[in-house]
Amino acid sequence: MEKKFLIVIFGGLGDLARTKIYPVLYSLYKKKELANCSKIISTGRRPNVGREEFIQILKDSIGGDDPRFFSLFDFVRLDLEKEDYKNLKEILLKFLEEEFIFYLATPPFTFESIIANLGDFLKEFPNERKIVIEKPFGYDLESAKRLNNTIKKHFREEEIYRIDHFLGKETVQNIFGLRFSNIIFEGIWNRNFIDHIQISALENIGVEGRIGYYDRVGALRDMIQNHLIQILTLIAMEPPCCIDEKAIRDEKVKVLKSIREIRYEEVPLYAVRGQYEGYLKDEKLPKSYTETYAAVKLYIENLRWDGVPFYLRTGKKLRKKETYAVIVFRKIPGLFSKLLDCIPQENIIGFKIAPENKIILNFQLRPLGGSLLSCPIPTTMEWSGPNLEAYETLFLDIIVGDHTLFIREDEVEKSWEIVQPIIDFWKDYQEIPIYSEGSLGPKEAEDLIRRDGRIWKYL
Repeated sequence: MEKKFLIVIFGGLGDLARTKIYPVLYSLYKKKELANCSKIISTGRRPNVGREEFIQILKDSIGGDDPRFFSLFDFVRLDLEKEDYKNLKEILLKFLEEEFIFYLATPPFTFESIIANLGDFLKEFPNERKIVIEKPFGYDLESAKRLNNTIKKHFREEEIYRIDHFLGKETVQNIFGLRFSNIIFEGIWNRNFIDHIQISALENIGVEGRIGYYDRVGALRDMIQNHLIQILTLIAMEPPCCIDEKAIRDEKVKVLKSIREIRYEEVPLYAVRGQYEGYLKDEKLPKSYTETYAAVKLYIENLRWDGVPFYLRTGKKLRKKETYAVIVFRKIPGLFSKLLDCIPQENIIGFKIAPENKIILNFQLRPLGGSLLSCPIPTTMEWSGPNLEAYETLFLDIIVGDHTLFIREDEVEKSWEIVQPIIDFWKDYQEIPIYSEGSLGPKEAEDLIRRDGRIWKYL
């Protein structure tokens, strides 16, 4: 018989809970995936929220009325003070046979307090437990280490689920699937055939009400340090010895350890930033050097990737919204270019992550009816599928205890080590380029890649 479990959601009145967690739990409920869930306890700090008000929040979140689903829920008002945990403790005492799943859907400044308070009263409970922590896991290397040390005082590593929802996305998982399920790609997945790799997360919107969080964080911390570097590890990792969560995460960590260190004085050669023109006005800020655009060039110093640049970029208020990774292969040798009297485009493999779930293969073919030596024209093959909710995949993995798509302690700290010199340099040198809303980003980002004789790709 499968083990019963109970879910506690900290931040149960917040945006993440309302827009993602409750709809996902409802979807799992309808699929009978919560059959062993005894109770879902939501906590929130807002005063004057009773059960009636909370049920209305659930109705708004799932877009409907389902009394059976709602009966799973209890709401507990809980502030950050230690004595506020008494009510939660009293409820949990009724479920001494269940496994506890604690989900921290709260602002990051609350993590350490919640973890410490939880750890204190859980000493009295025999229950198995899991704790799920949203990003950002720290604001820099020092704070990430401090948070890791705090959580290790109260939870074992196998009980910790550091969540990065990008890893739950179908196309991101298919990077792994395409590479290791098709022998035709393994022979060319290296520096002998690949010229460079681009990973982009572009948005056409601004901060959208997140200014209190975003202005302290910026684009580098918000997207590159976690999401985009995670995609890089899946593209660059060696085949694991077995399909096992430890083996897969070990290979990802090896990639992070192989990334060439960017020295403080080298930062302008490897990283650029920008801020969209109306940021200060939109967010009613007198002054801010927070970047809304960041681009970074990284090198992996191992036999497979030596000399192949990885370009990572992200930005807000750009021309269009799309997230993708592009594998750009080397150009055809010069002899064949002379023979064809033209220069065919490079072959690419594109992984479109958002807004569509798509894999694209671009190659060249002789035009229909042309001569043998006609200049080839670009031809595209595509695979696409439904864009399943990433959080649903990750929630199921938490329930069954699969850590494969979650971030390990050493992964967190190594990814912060990579970007820490950039954080330090930008803090000291606060001049920030401005780019127009609806543009492709700052000129400095174009210069970063054009210096290497390359251009940004769009899918």
